[in-house]
Amino acid sequence: MPKPPRPWIVTKHGPIEKLEENLWVVEGDVPGMPFRRRMSIVKRSDGTLLFFNAIPLEQPQLDEILAWGTPAVLVVPHDQHMIDARAFAEKLNLRVYAPKTCEAKARQRAEVSGTLEEVPVDPAVRIEPVAGVKNGEPALVVTSFGGRLNLLVADVLMNNRKEAMAFLPRMMGFAGPVKIVPIFRMMFLKDKKALQTQLRGWADLPGLRRIVPCHGDVISTNSAQGLRDAASTL
Repeated sequence: MPKPPRPWIVTKHGPIEKLEENLWVVEGDVPGMPFRRRMSIVKRSDGTLLFFNAIPLEQPQLDEILAWGTPAVLVVPHDQHMIDARAFAEKLNLRVYAPKTCEAKARQRAEVSGTLEEVPVDPAVRIEPVAGVKNGEPALVVTSFGGRLNLLVADVLMNNRKEAMAFLPRMMGFAGPVKIVPIFRMMFLKDKKALQTQLRGWADLPGLRRIVPCHGDVISTNSAQGLRDAASTL
């Protein structure tokens, strides 16, 4: 028999971090793994909210988000980032969008409204596929006040402090400054040069302020150099 969908289960998470007037994030535990994950919430120009990744929240934090804007869209990075996508989308009445590359697998885990190309366009957030990867995962470029740019990524880049990681993830190469971790290279990388070109292109974006990964610390200083360093390790 198929495994029943995971219900709304709140795992340990931190407070809401308000990075910009239109970008909030929450970091929490990955269920059943010694690892951390981050959800980003973008307030679009029309006042609706776009969620990148999904983390069920305690009621006070959820109430604060609902008071901030109207939930509308959940962008899932790829099918392996969907452990809580179904319950999250159902609770907040969200339309779910997934990469075309993994659309069939994503539809097995949640009700999907369409692929990333079908997300309603908004000047506050640009969704673009990560070049040279197999899983179709996207990056989001969020434009905030004054033209500041925030680059939201899923698994292609991580930034994990060694002291913040459990033994096993450290041994698997997840720890270290902004990097493409070994397991990502093994499972998802298909065109090294294409990814290098994109990382360097992001580094050259005028107004780049920070990198917001789904795993690891937010990079708020020397973001462009971090992207160039990651590209040079490929």
